[in-house]
Amino acid sequence: MRFMKMVGLLAVTLVASGCSVLEFKPLGKETLKNAQGHTIGYRERLCDCAAGEELDRISLFTPRYSERGTVVAYEEKIKGGVVLWDLKGKRVGSRYVDLRSRGSNARNSGLTIVFVPRESERLAAQEQIAQVTIEDIKQHLGIQN
Repeated sequence: MRFMKMVGLLAVTLVASGCSVLEFKPLGKETLKNAQGHTIGYRERLCDCAAGEELDRISLFTPRYSERGTVVAYEEKIKGGVVLWDLKGKRVGSRYVDLRSRGSNARNSGLTIVFVPRESERLAAQEQIAQVTIEDIKQHLGIQN
């Protein structure tokens, strides 16, 4: 008798869990910006088309500060680590949590990998590119002709 109750309860549980599966299809993604123009997250529009429901999933990024206290990047938490985004919303790196090193260093935040852009892109991003002519270069190098 007890076995039959257990089988009946298991069957009801399986039937109920089978009905609760939701499949959301993405409809679009919109970036969220703050007053300074920094990309601070995104809003993803999802649809459960079978039920006719639509919902928004909002992901906000955590700011990363420099030693001077200015925001230099943002982090998005993902499973097993963090994705690093620059102020314009471009992916610049990742940080993965390595559980193997937790035994020797309990406060380990993981391995951080940052992709540094090429020199020309970095200078353009810092807006330090000036209009330089050949004559300016000759004068700087001390070339007479």
